[in-house]
Amino acid sequence: MKKPSTPTLGELVFLGGGHAQVSAIKNFAMFPVPGLRLTIVTSDYLTPYSGMLPGYVEGKWNDDEIHIDLAHLAQFAGARLVVSTCTGIDADRHKLFFNNRPPLHFDLLSINIGGQPDLSAITGAKENVIPVKPISNFQALFHSLLESGLPKKIAVIGGGAAGCELVLALNKRWHYHGVAPQITLYSRTSTLMSQMSSKASHLMLKALHDAGIKIQLKRAVKKIDKGTLYFDNEETANYETCFLVSAVRPPEWLKSSALELDKNGFIEVHPTLQSTSHPHIFAAGDIATVINNPRPKAGVFAVRAGAVLSKNLRKKLFGKRLVGWSAQKRYLAIIGTSDGSAIASWGHFGFKAKIFLKLKYWIDRRFMEKYQNLLMPTVPAPVAFQGIFLPTDLHRSDPAFAAMRCLGCAAKTGHKVLESALEDATNIARLAGADPVFLPDIGIETDAAVMVGPPHGHNLVQSVDVLSEIVSDPFLLGRIAAFHALSDLYAVMAKPTSALAIINLPEASLSIQTNQLTQILAGGLLALSESGVKLNGGHTSEGGTLSVGFSVTGYAKNDKPAMARPGDAFLVITKPIGTGVIMSANMQLIAKAKWVESAILQMAKSNRLAAKHFDSTNVIAATDITGFGLARHALNLSRRVGAKGCVLNLRYLPLLAGAAQLFSSGVRSSLHNQNCDAVVIDSQRLSENTEFTAHAEALFDPQTSGGLLGVLTRRNAEHLVELLKSDGHNAAIIGHLDFNNESVQLSDKIIES
Repeated sequence: MKKPSTPTLGELVFLGGGHAQVSAIKNFAMFPVPGLRLTIVTSDYLTPYSGMLPGYVEGKWNDDEIHIDLAHLAQFAGARLVVSTCTGIDADRHKLFFNNRPPLHFDLLSINIGGQPDLSAITGAKENVIPVKPISNFQALFHSLLESGLPKKIAVIGGGAAGCELVLALNKRWHYHGVAPQITLYSRTSTLMSQMSSKASHLMLKALHDAGIKIQLKRAVKKIDKGTLYFDNEETANYETCFLVSAVRPPEWLKSSALELDKNGFIEVHPTLQSTSHPHIFAAGDIATVINNPRPKAGVFAVRAGAVLSKNLRKKLFGKRLVGWSAQKRYLAIIGTSDGSAIASWGHFGFKAKIFLKLKYWIDRRFMEKYQNLLMPTVPAPVAFQGIFLPTDLHRSDPAFAAMRCLGCAAKTGHKVLESALEDATNIARLAGADPVFLPDIGIETDAAVMVGPPHGHNLVQSVDVLSEIVSDPFLLGRIAAFHALSDLYAVMAKPTSALAIINLPEASLSIQTNQLTQILAGGLLALSESGVKLNGGHTSEGGTLSVGFSVTGYAKNDKPAMARPGDAFLVITKPIGTGVIMSANMQLIAKAKWVESAILQMAKSNRLAAKHFDSTNVIAATDITGFGLARHALNLSRRVGAKGCVLNLRYLPLLAGAAQLFSSGVRSSLHNQNCDAVVIDSQRLSENTEFTAHAEALFDPQTSGGLLGVLTRRNAEHLVELLKSDGHNAAIIGHLDFNNESVQLSDKIIES
């Protein structure tokens, strides 16, 4: 008897990856609640720790050290990860809104998105300053300064602790590069760090003077033009680069959320961190204001709020009384001075010493290590039964014996669920710009779709593909699944015209199941519409794990199979390789966020334009690269056009970012060995001690929504690569056909043009 699984009974959505939020997410990862599904919604894969930004500017910390990888945290917590910018909340109807994707349902919502720089407070600031937040934008602009030449005359607006730390960090970094900057710090207040002790303020004043920083107090900037600051008294000052460290403001869309807001537009919460107007919504960090106990917008409070947030979210789930939280009135603040020391401010006291900088570094590293060194529990691989398996190693290629099964290529839902989801998804796709001609006919039910036959001289072409949950974002999964299925038609130069959906949903409540199906269908409908394909129906079922697929139909010219000519038959690939190993590494929490993001972008990219260019350059034959890996697909394609095998040049094989590093460290997809066993490889052409060992392993990596592989003459291949590169494809000529040897031969020689 099958052991029943716990259906999904509730949705807890974490909006944002702030300091309090990551603490709560990890708590739910360590102590999961059966029946509760977690979803993390974020505009970026990485969330920065603002307390380490000055050290990053100095050069003390690198990019990885100051960021928490939300892809790792989501995988660790078993949470869905939706990387998209939220544009609104309907607190009453339990929905989050986005541009160009369907609303996301929540039962409980926790918000910790921080604030945005208040660029509207100063005329011209938006066009002429570098704001410190969001930190990702600041980093990009900061590095452009380092690369393009260091400006000497720098203005920094903001006399709080963050502004003071920044000017000292900039000064140190510029001197490190051999440039003596002229930095001026402007503050509208009469004292520096007005929220700290007066002693700390005086210590910072001295630290700035000792560093040669010019300080302008009670100097409110009224307007900023390119190169010029204007003040209230009509005076001006010149600058080359201006940084803004201002107070944060909430996003504009909060005003229409129906949430109770304070006078500045931040979410009002009780000491329990629960919204004063909507008890199913919680908020912490800069975005929240605790009634009767407002505190400065500082990370020290958000970090402390994490434990209370996770505790009260659990209590709310089970209808228990929440606990109150009072942010500390006296708190230790440590501000680095970029001279090997730091200022500690506590209550009315202030001190400066080297030991405080060591303490700050220790606190920062300890906080980050909680989220950067996540380890998945080790799962032993299944052991073969000695009595029924032969004493060979053949079963090593069977994914059933893998310690961790990879996703991707590797009971009927209710009528109301399907009807509601299909209608909502169709409306969303239409609003997002999908051509109504290619959207399903709502309200018309038939047992089977009737399609127009192919034009004269053409044949019908069909294919079907189903994906398991390779990405946790259901909207994105629907899009990738549609493009993945259509690739088979593009590979034979067919024009796709119609599709049927094949979707299996896990057991869940009706509302949760409907929302998930809506997300999947909306992503699929938009992808199909972009391809000129109409969804004519499909089949949905439930039970077990999520899977999404499409059966696609089109037509192609009734041409005789083409044969390649010996000596002039070259292989062109249209996408880089590596989705299998990267998504496998993501499951193990060892893939960097930028690698996962790059892999997902490639999977969500259609092969439609590549197929169009293949056709225009007289491709002899083509295939798409999927679960069998590049080597097997290349060998099959070669034999289709009359060759016995092929030569693949590892030097020119494009790989996704991070793939080579993962292969070199021993990471493999569970299907890797099976793909390797299916191809005869000859490596005699390789140089000794080749540097392309990882590229050789990539030949057996299973691809989800991989690129096309085509056979063309040399001239046409070179022209095709130029066309593809001009349209944003990472295309390359990676080898040629072999009419003498029945194998895949590997080479790393430089090809003479």
